[in-house]
Amino acid sequence: GIRLVDKDVIEAANAYGMNSRQLLFHVQVPLAMPNIMAGVNQTIMMSLAMVVIASLVSAPGLGTLVLDGINNLRLGVGFMAGIGIVLLAIILDRVSKSALNRVNKTYSN
Repeated sequence: GIRLVDKDVIEAANAYGMNSRQLLFHVQVPLAMPNIMAGVNQTIMMSLAMVVIASLVSAPGLGTLVLDGINNLRLGVGFMAGIGIVLLAIILDRVSKSALNRVNKTYSN
């Protein structure tokens, strides 16, 4: 994220007389936004991967249907719940990527 911002850019911003708040919000955050959004996207995908694992400790949700389908050999139920999780992952991936594109357009101007 912010630690990956080039030190030369920070030095140039300091040379222009930016204070620490201006440096953070006008230089570091815009340059780090692609990395931050990639982390958000990975977190969303990992949380969806944990849905079935969470059902092993009796957490209700879509993972319960997958686990029920596997345990009781109801393959249709497990398959449909798995498809639901995959579709949810695809939708959330597209939403987070479009948000990243909007952020990139905002900060590039």
